[in-house]
Amino acid sequence: MSFDWESYIQLADELIRHKRTSSLHEAYLRSAISRSYYGVFCIARNLLIARKISVPRADTHKFVRTKYQKSLNKTEKKIGENLSRLWRERKDADYEDNAKIDTNRAKITYQLSLRTLHTFEEINKIKGI
Repeated sequence: MSFDWESYIQLADELIRHKRTSSLHEAYLRSAISRSYYGVFCIARNLLIARKISVPRADTHKFVRTKYQKSLNKTEKKIGENLSRLWRERKDADYEDNAKIDTNRAKITYQLSLRTLHTFEEINKIKGI
């Protein structure tokens, strides 16, 4: 059985709401942002693979974002825009020591991942998947 990437998005919610040790507060929030991105990214990648689109091993994240951003389908284009925003948030959370990461930012990122997940569901209904 393959991994359910939606569970990363569910984990993000738990990380945001978790009653935490104050010294780990920001680590929970940074992890929530990262999981929000990776859940959406892996679903987006897998949908491309299911459509028989060859996803390269190198620059995979950029390829997936660009594929959706350049789609002629406006719903897919919106997924690309959301994925790019989530990617930028994830980069800050994972790499930028001085990024201001607070509960509000983590919640906004999580909500964007939920909206994007809903958009995937719309596409699947339209395509009968």
